[in-house]
Amino acid sequence: MKIDLFRTGLAALALAALPATAFAHGSMKPQHGGLVQMSGETLIELVTGPKGVDVYLSEEDEPVAAAGYTAKLTQTAAGKKTEAALKAAGGNKLSAPGFKAAKGAKLVVALVDKSGAKIFATFQTK
Repeated sequence: MKIDLFRTGLAALALAALPATAFAHGSMKPQHGGLVQMSGETLIELVTGPKGVDVYLSEEDEPVAAAGYTAKLTQTAAGKKTEAALKAAGGNKLSAPGFKAAKGAKLVVALVDKSGAKIFATFQTK
């Protein structure tokens, strides 16, 4: 009987700790109405619109300075590849103004930080 209570207590303790570990890297909910991918510790949000493509960076729900990265956007649609530089646009935002994201295209965001570390995220447009 004592062993069963002990096991039940351990199981309850493990379940209570689960939400804390499940959200350890912050929310996966888009903050700017875009598509979200996690790459390592970095959350990357891709926002497409009539004025171009914007990318937002964060870690554990905190903005990451976009100025610390060089970045490129690669689109594959209908067998053709198109590339554009993503430029820091203030705060945690990178932009490719005028870039038209095709419907159903695969978009790859490639980031390189000042240390040379690379981060990639792949998105499928709707």
